[in-house]
Amino acid sequence: MKISLLAVFCLFAAPAGARSFGSSARGATSAQFLEFGAGARAISMGDAYSAVASDATALYWNPAALTQIKRRSVALMHAPYVNTSYFDYAAYGQRLGERAAIGASIQYFSAGGIDQTDASGADIGGIAPYDLAASLGFAYKLEGVLDGYSAGLGAKFIQSRIVHTAQTGAVDAGILSPALFDDRLKLALTMANLGGTLRYDQAAEPLPFAMKFGGVYRAGERLLVAADLGLPRGDRPFLALGTEYRVRGTGAWSFAGRAGFNSRTIGSIDGFTGVSMGLGVGFDACAMDYAFVPLGGVGQAHHLSLTYSF
Repeated sequence: MKISLLAVFCLFAAPAGARSFGSSARGATSAQFLEFGAGARAISMGDAYSAVASDATALYWNPAALTQIKRRSVALMHAPYVNTSYFDYAAYGQRLGERAAIGASIQYFSAGGIDQTDASGADIGGIAPYDLAASLGFAYKLEGVLDGYSAGLGAKFIQSRIVHTAQTGAVDAGILSPALFDDRLKLALTMANLGGTLRYDQAAEPLPFAMKFGGVYRAGERLLVAADLGLPRGDRPFLALGTEYRVRGTGAWSFAGRAGFNSRTIGSIDGFTGVSMGLGVGFDACAMDYAFVPLGGVGQAHHLSLTYSF
């Protein structure tokens, strides 16, 4: 009965994402910054995180996973990209009693300054394109026959500016299973960026909707392995794999090594891409994480994040 909830959710999601899928539709969506990922821990694990998230970044990966926050959580991330572009993320999550949780986040991408010229090549000033998303979410751990399952919803406001400014709204939704098989396995199903269209002047483009089915398996106290299978609008299906090995140091210190693979960029970026790696250092309720992602001939991305639970 509990597993059937995931099947029902999948049937509900299918009509919403049935169009514009596959590599032939690549580039048919807008607001690509919504796919950048939140938190260096998740990114170093190849974005295989829909069943793993247990801090404020859960609002991004799976709103239902907000119920995995123990009390309150704050997450901050900064990621320099190509040239002067960068991506920033900030989130807050909090438990409300034994079963409910809330979250809020802001995503901001700056493309840096871009010079403009007229038809004769004369300088006519510059522009500073940016993208912004603000989200609010709620999750609840279900009771009765579905006891232990969590369901969550997130609503977001999105603004994008190139020369003209476009605005829209979207919804994220997710389900997270309880721990199965001797508390070793959790499963997740999510929908991201459902609804909404950004209209720049006369052109209108849909958001990058994606549906994911994921899981995490704890192979022991120190090792976990995660996987997500994604079906995005505007691209082919992709597989994300991630692993983390964590050791406890003296006192309240902990250290983690991580690696991941994501097939999403394979074939779309020249050169070495698709892999990720990172490190994490924790002390008591505070954790600092770093992720490195090669982007082939484009360059590389470095992500640094700070998470505090209290």
